[in-house]
Amino acid sequence: MPKIQNFSNEVYVLGPGKRFVIWYQGCLKDCKNCINQDGRKLEGGIFYSNEEIFELITKQKDLIGVTLSGGEPFIQFDDVFELIKKIKRNTDLDIMIYTGYMLDELIKKYGSEFCKYVDILIDGEYIEELDHGEELRGSSNQKIHFLSNKYKKAVLKLEESQKREIQFDILGNNELFMIGIPPKGFYEKFLKELKKEII
Repeated sequence: MPKIQNFSNEVYVLGPGKRFVIWYQGCLKDCKNCINQDGRKLEGGIFYSNEEIFELITKQKDLIGVTLSGGEPFIQFDDVFELIKKIKRNTDLDIMIYTGYMLDELIKKYGSEFCKYVDILIDGEYIEELDHGEELRGSSNQKIHFLSNKYKKAVLKLEESQKREIQFDILGNNELFMIGIPPKGFYEKFLKELKKEII
């Protein structure tokens, strides 16, 4: 049963169109200044069955796809694989996954069958020194893999774009949750300005 940090059912900044986004809890990487420090922790999160997650997804209207992020989805590979198969076999939604591992590493470890159920996969660790504003990526070493033909026409545009957008969600405990990949240094500036407002 997968352990989930958070869901958001109306996201426009982590892939094409309106998306349902799942943040998996836990990551074994140690990327300097990772944007999701809470998601990296192996402890925490809430267990949901894939049936519960699938039901949440299919209740949403006008979705284009589902994005899996974290944390690190692939440390919960069996659950992730089961979910993306279920989504692809029962809906027209596309699948996009963020991972700190390289695609060839994942194929070597898990085989290539999972690739049949993924439209876009963005791989590679976040490297702060290579954060130059790439769209959908935290740093320039990360690569966008188009594993289906659905978005092939967008390849060049996405690889060269430096347009980044973010949005915010309010969690059940009234905690503010930032979604998307912000410009470098944004988070620190945002907190600084927020403190000014509070004072």
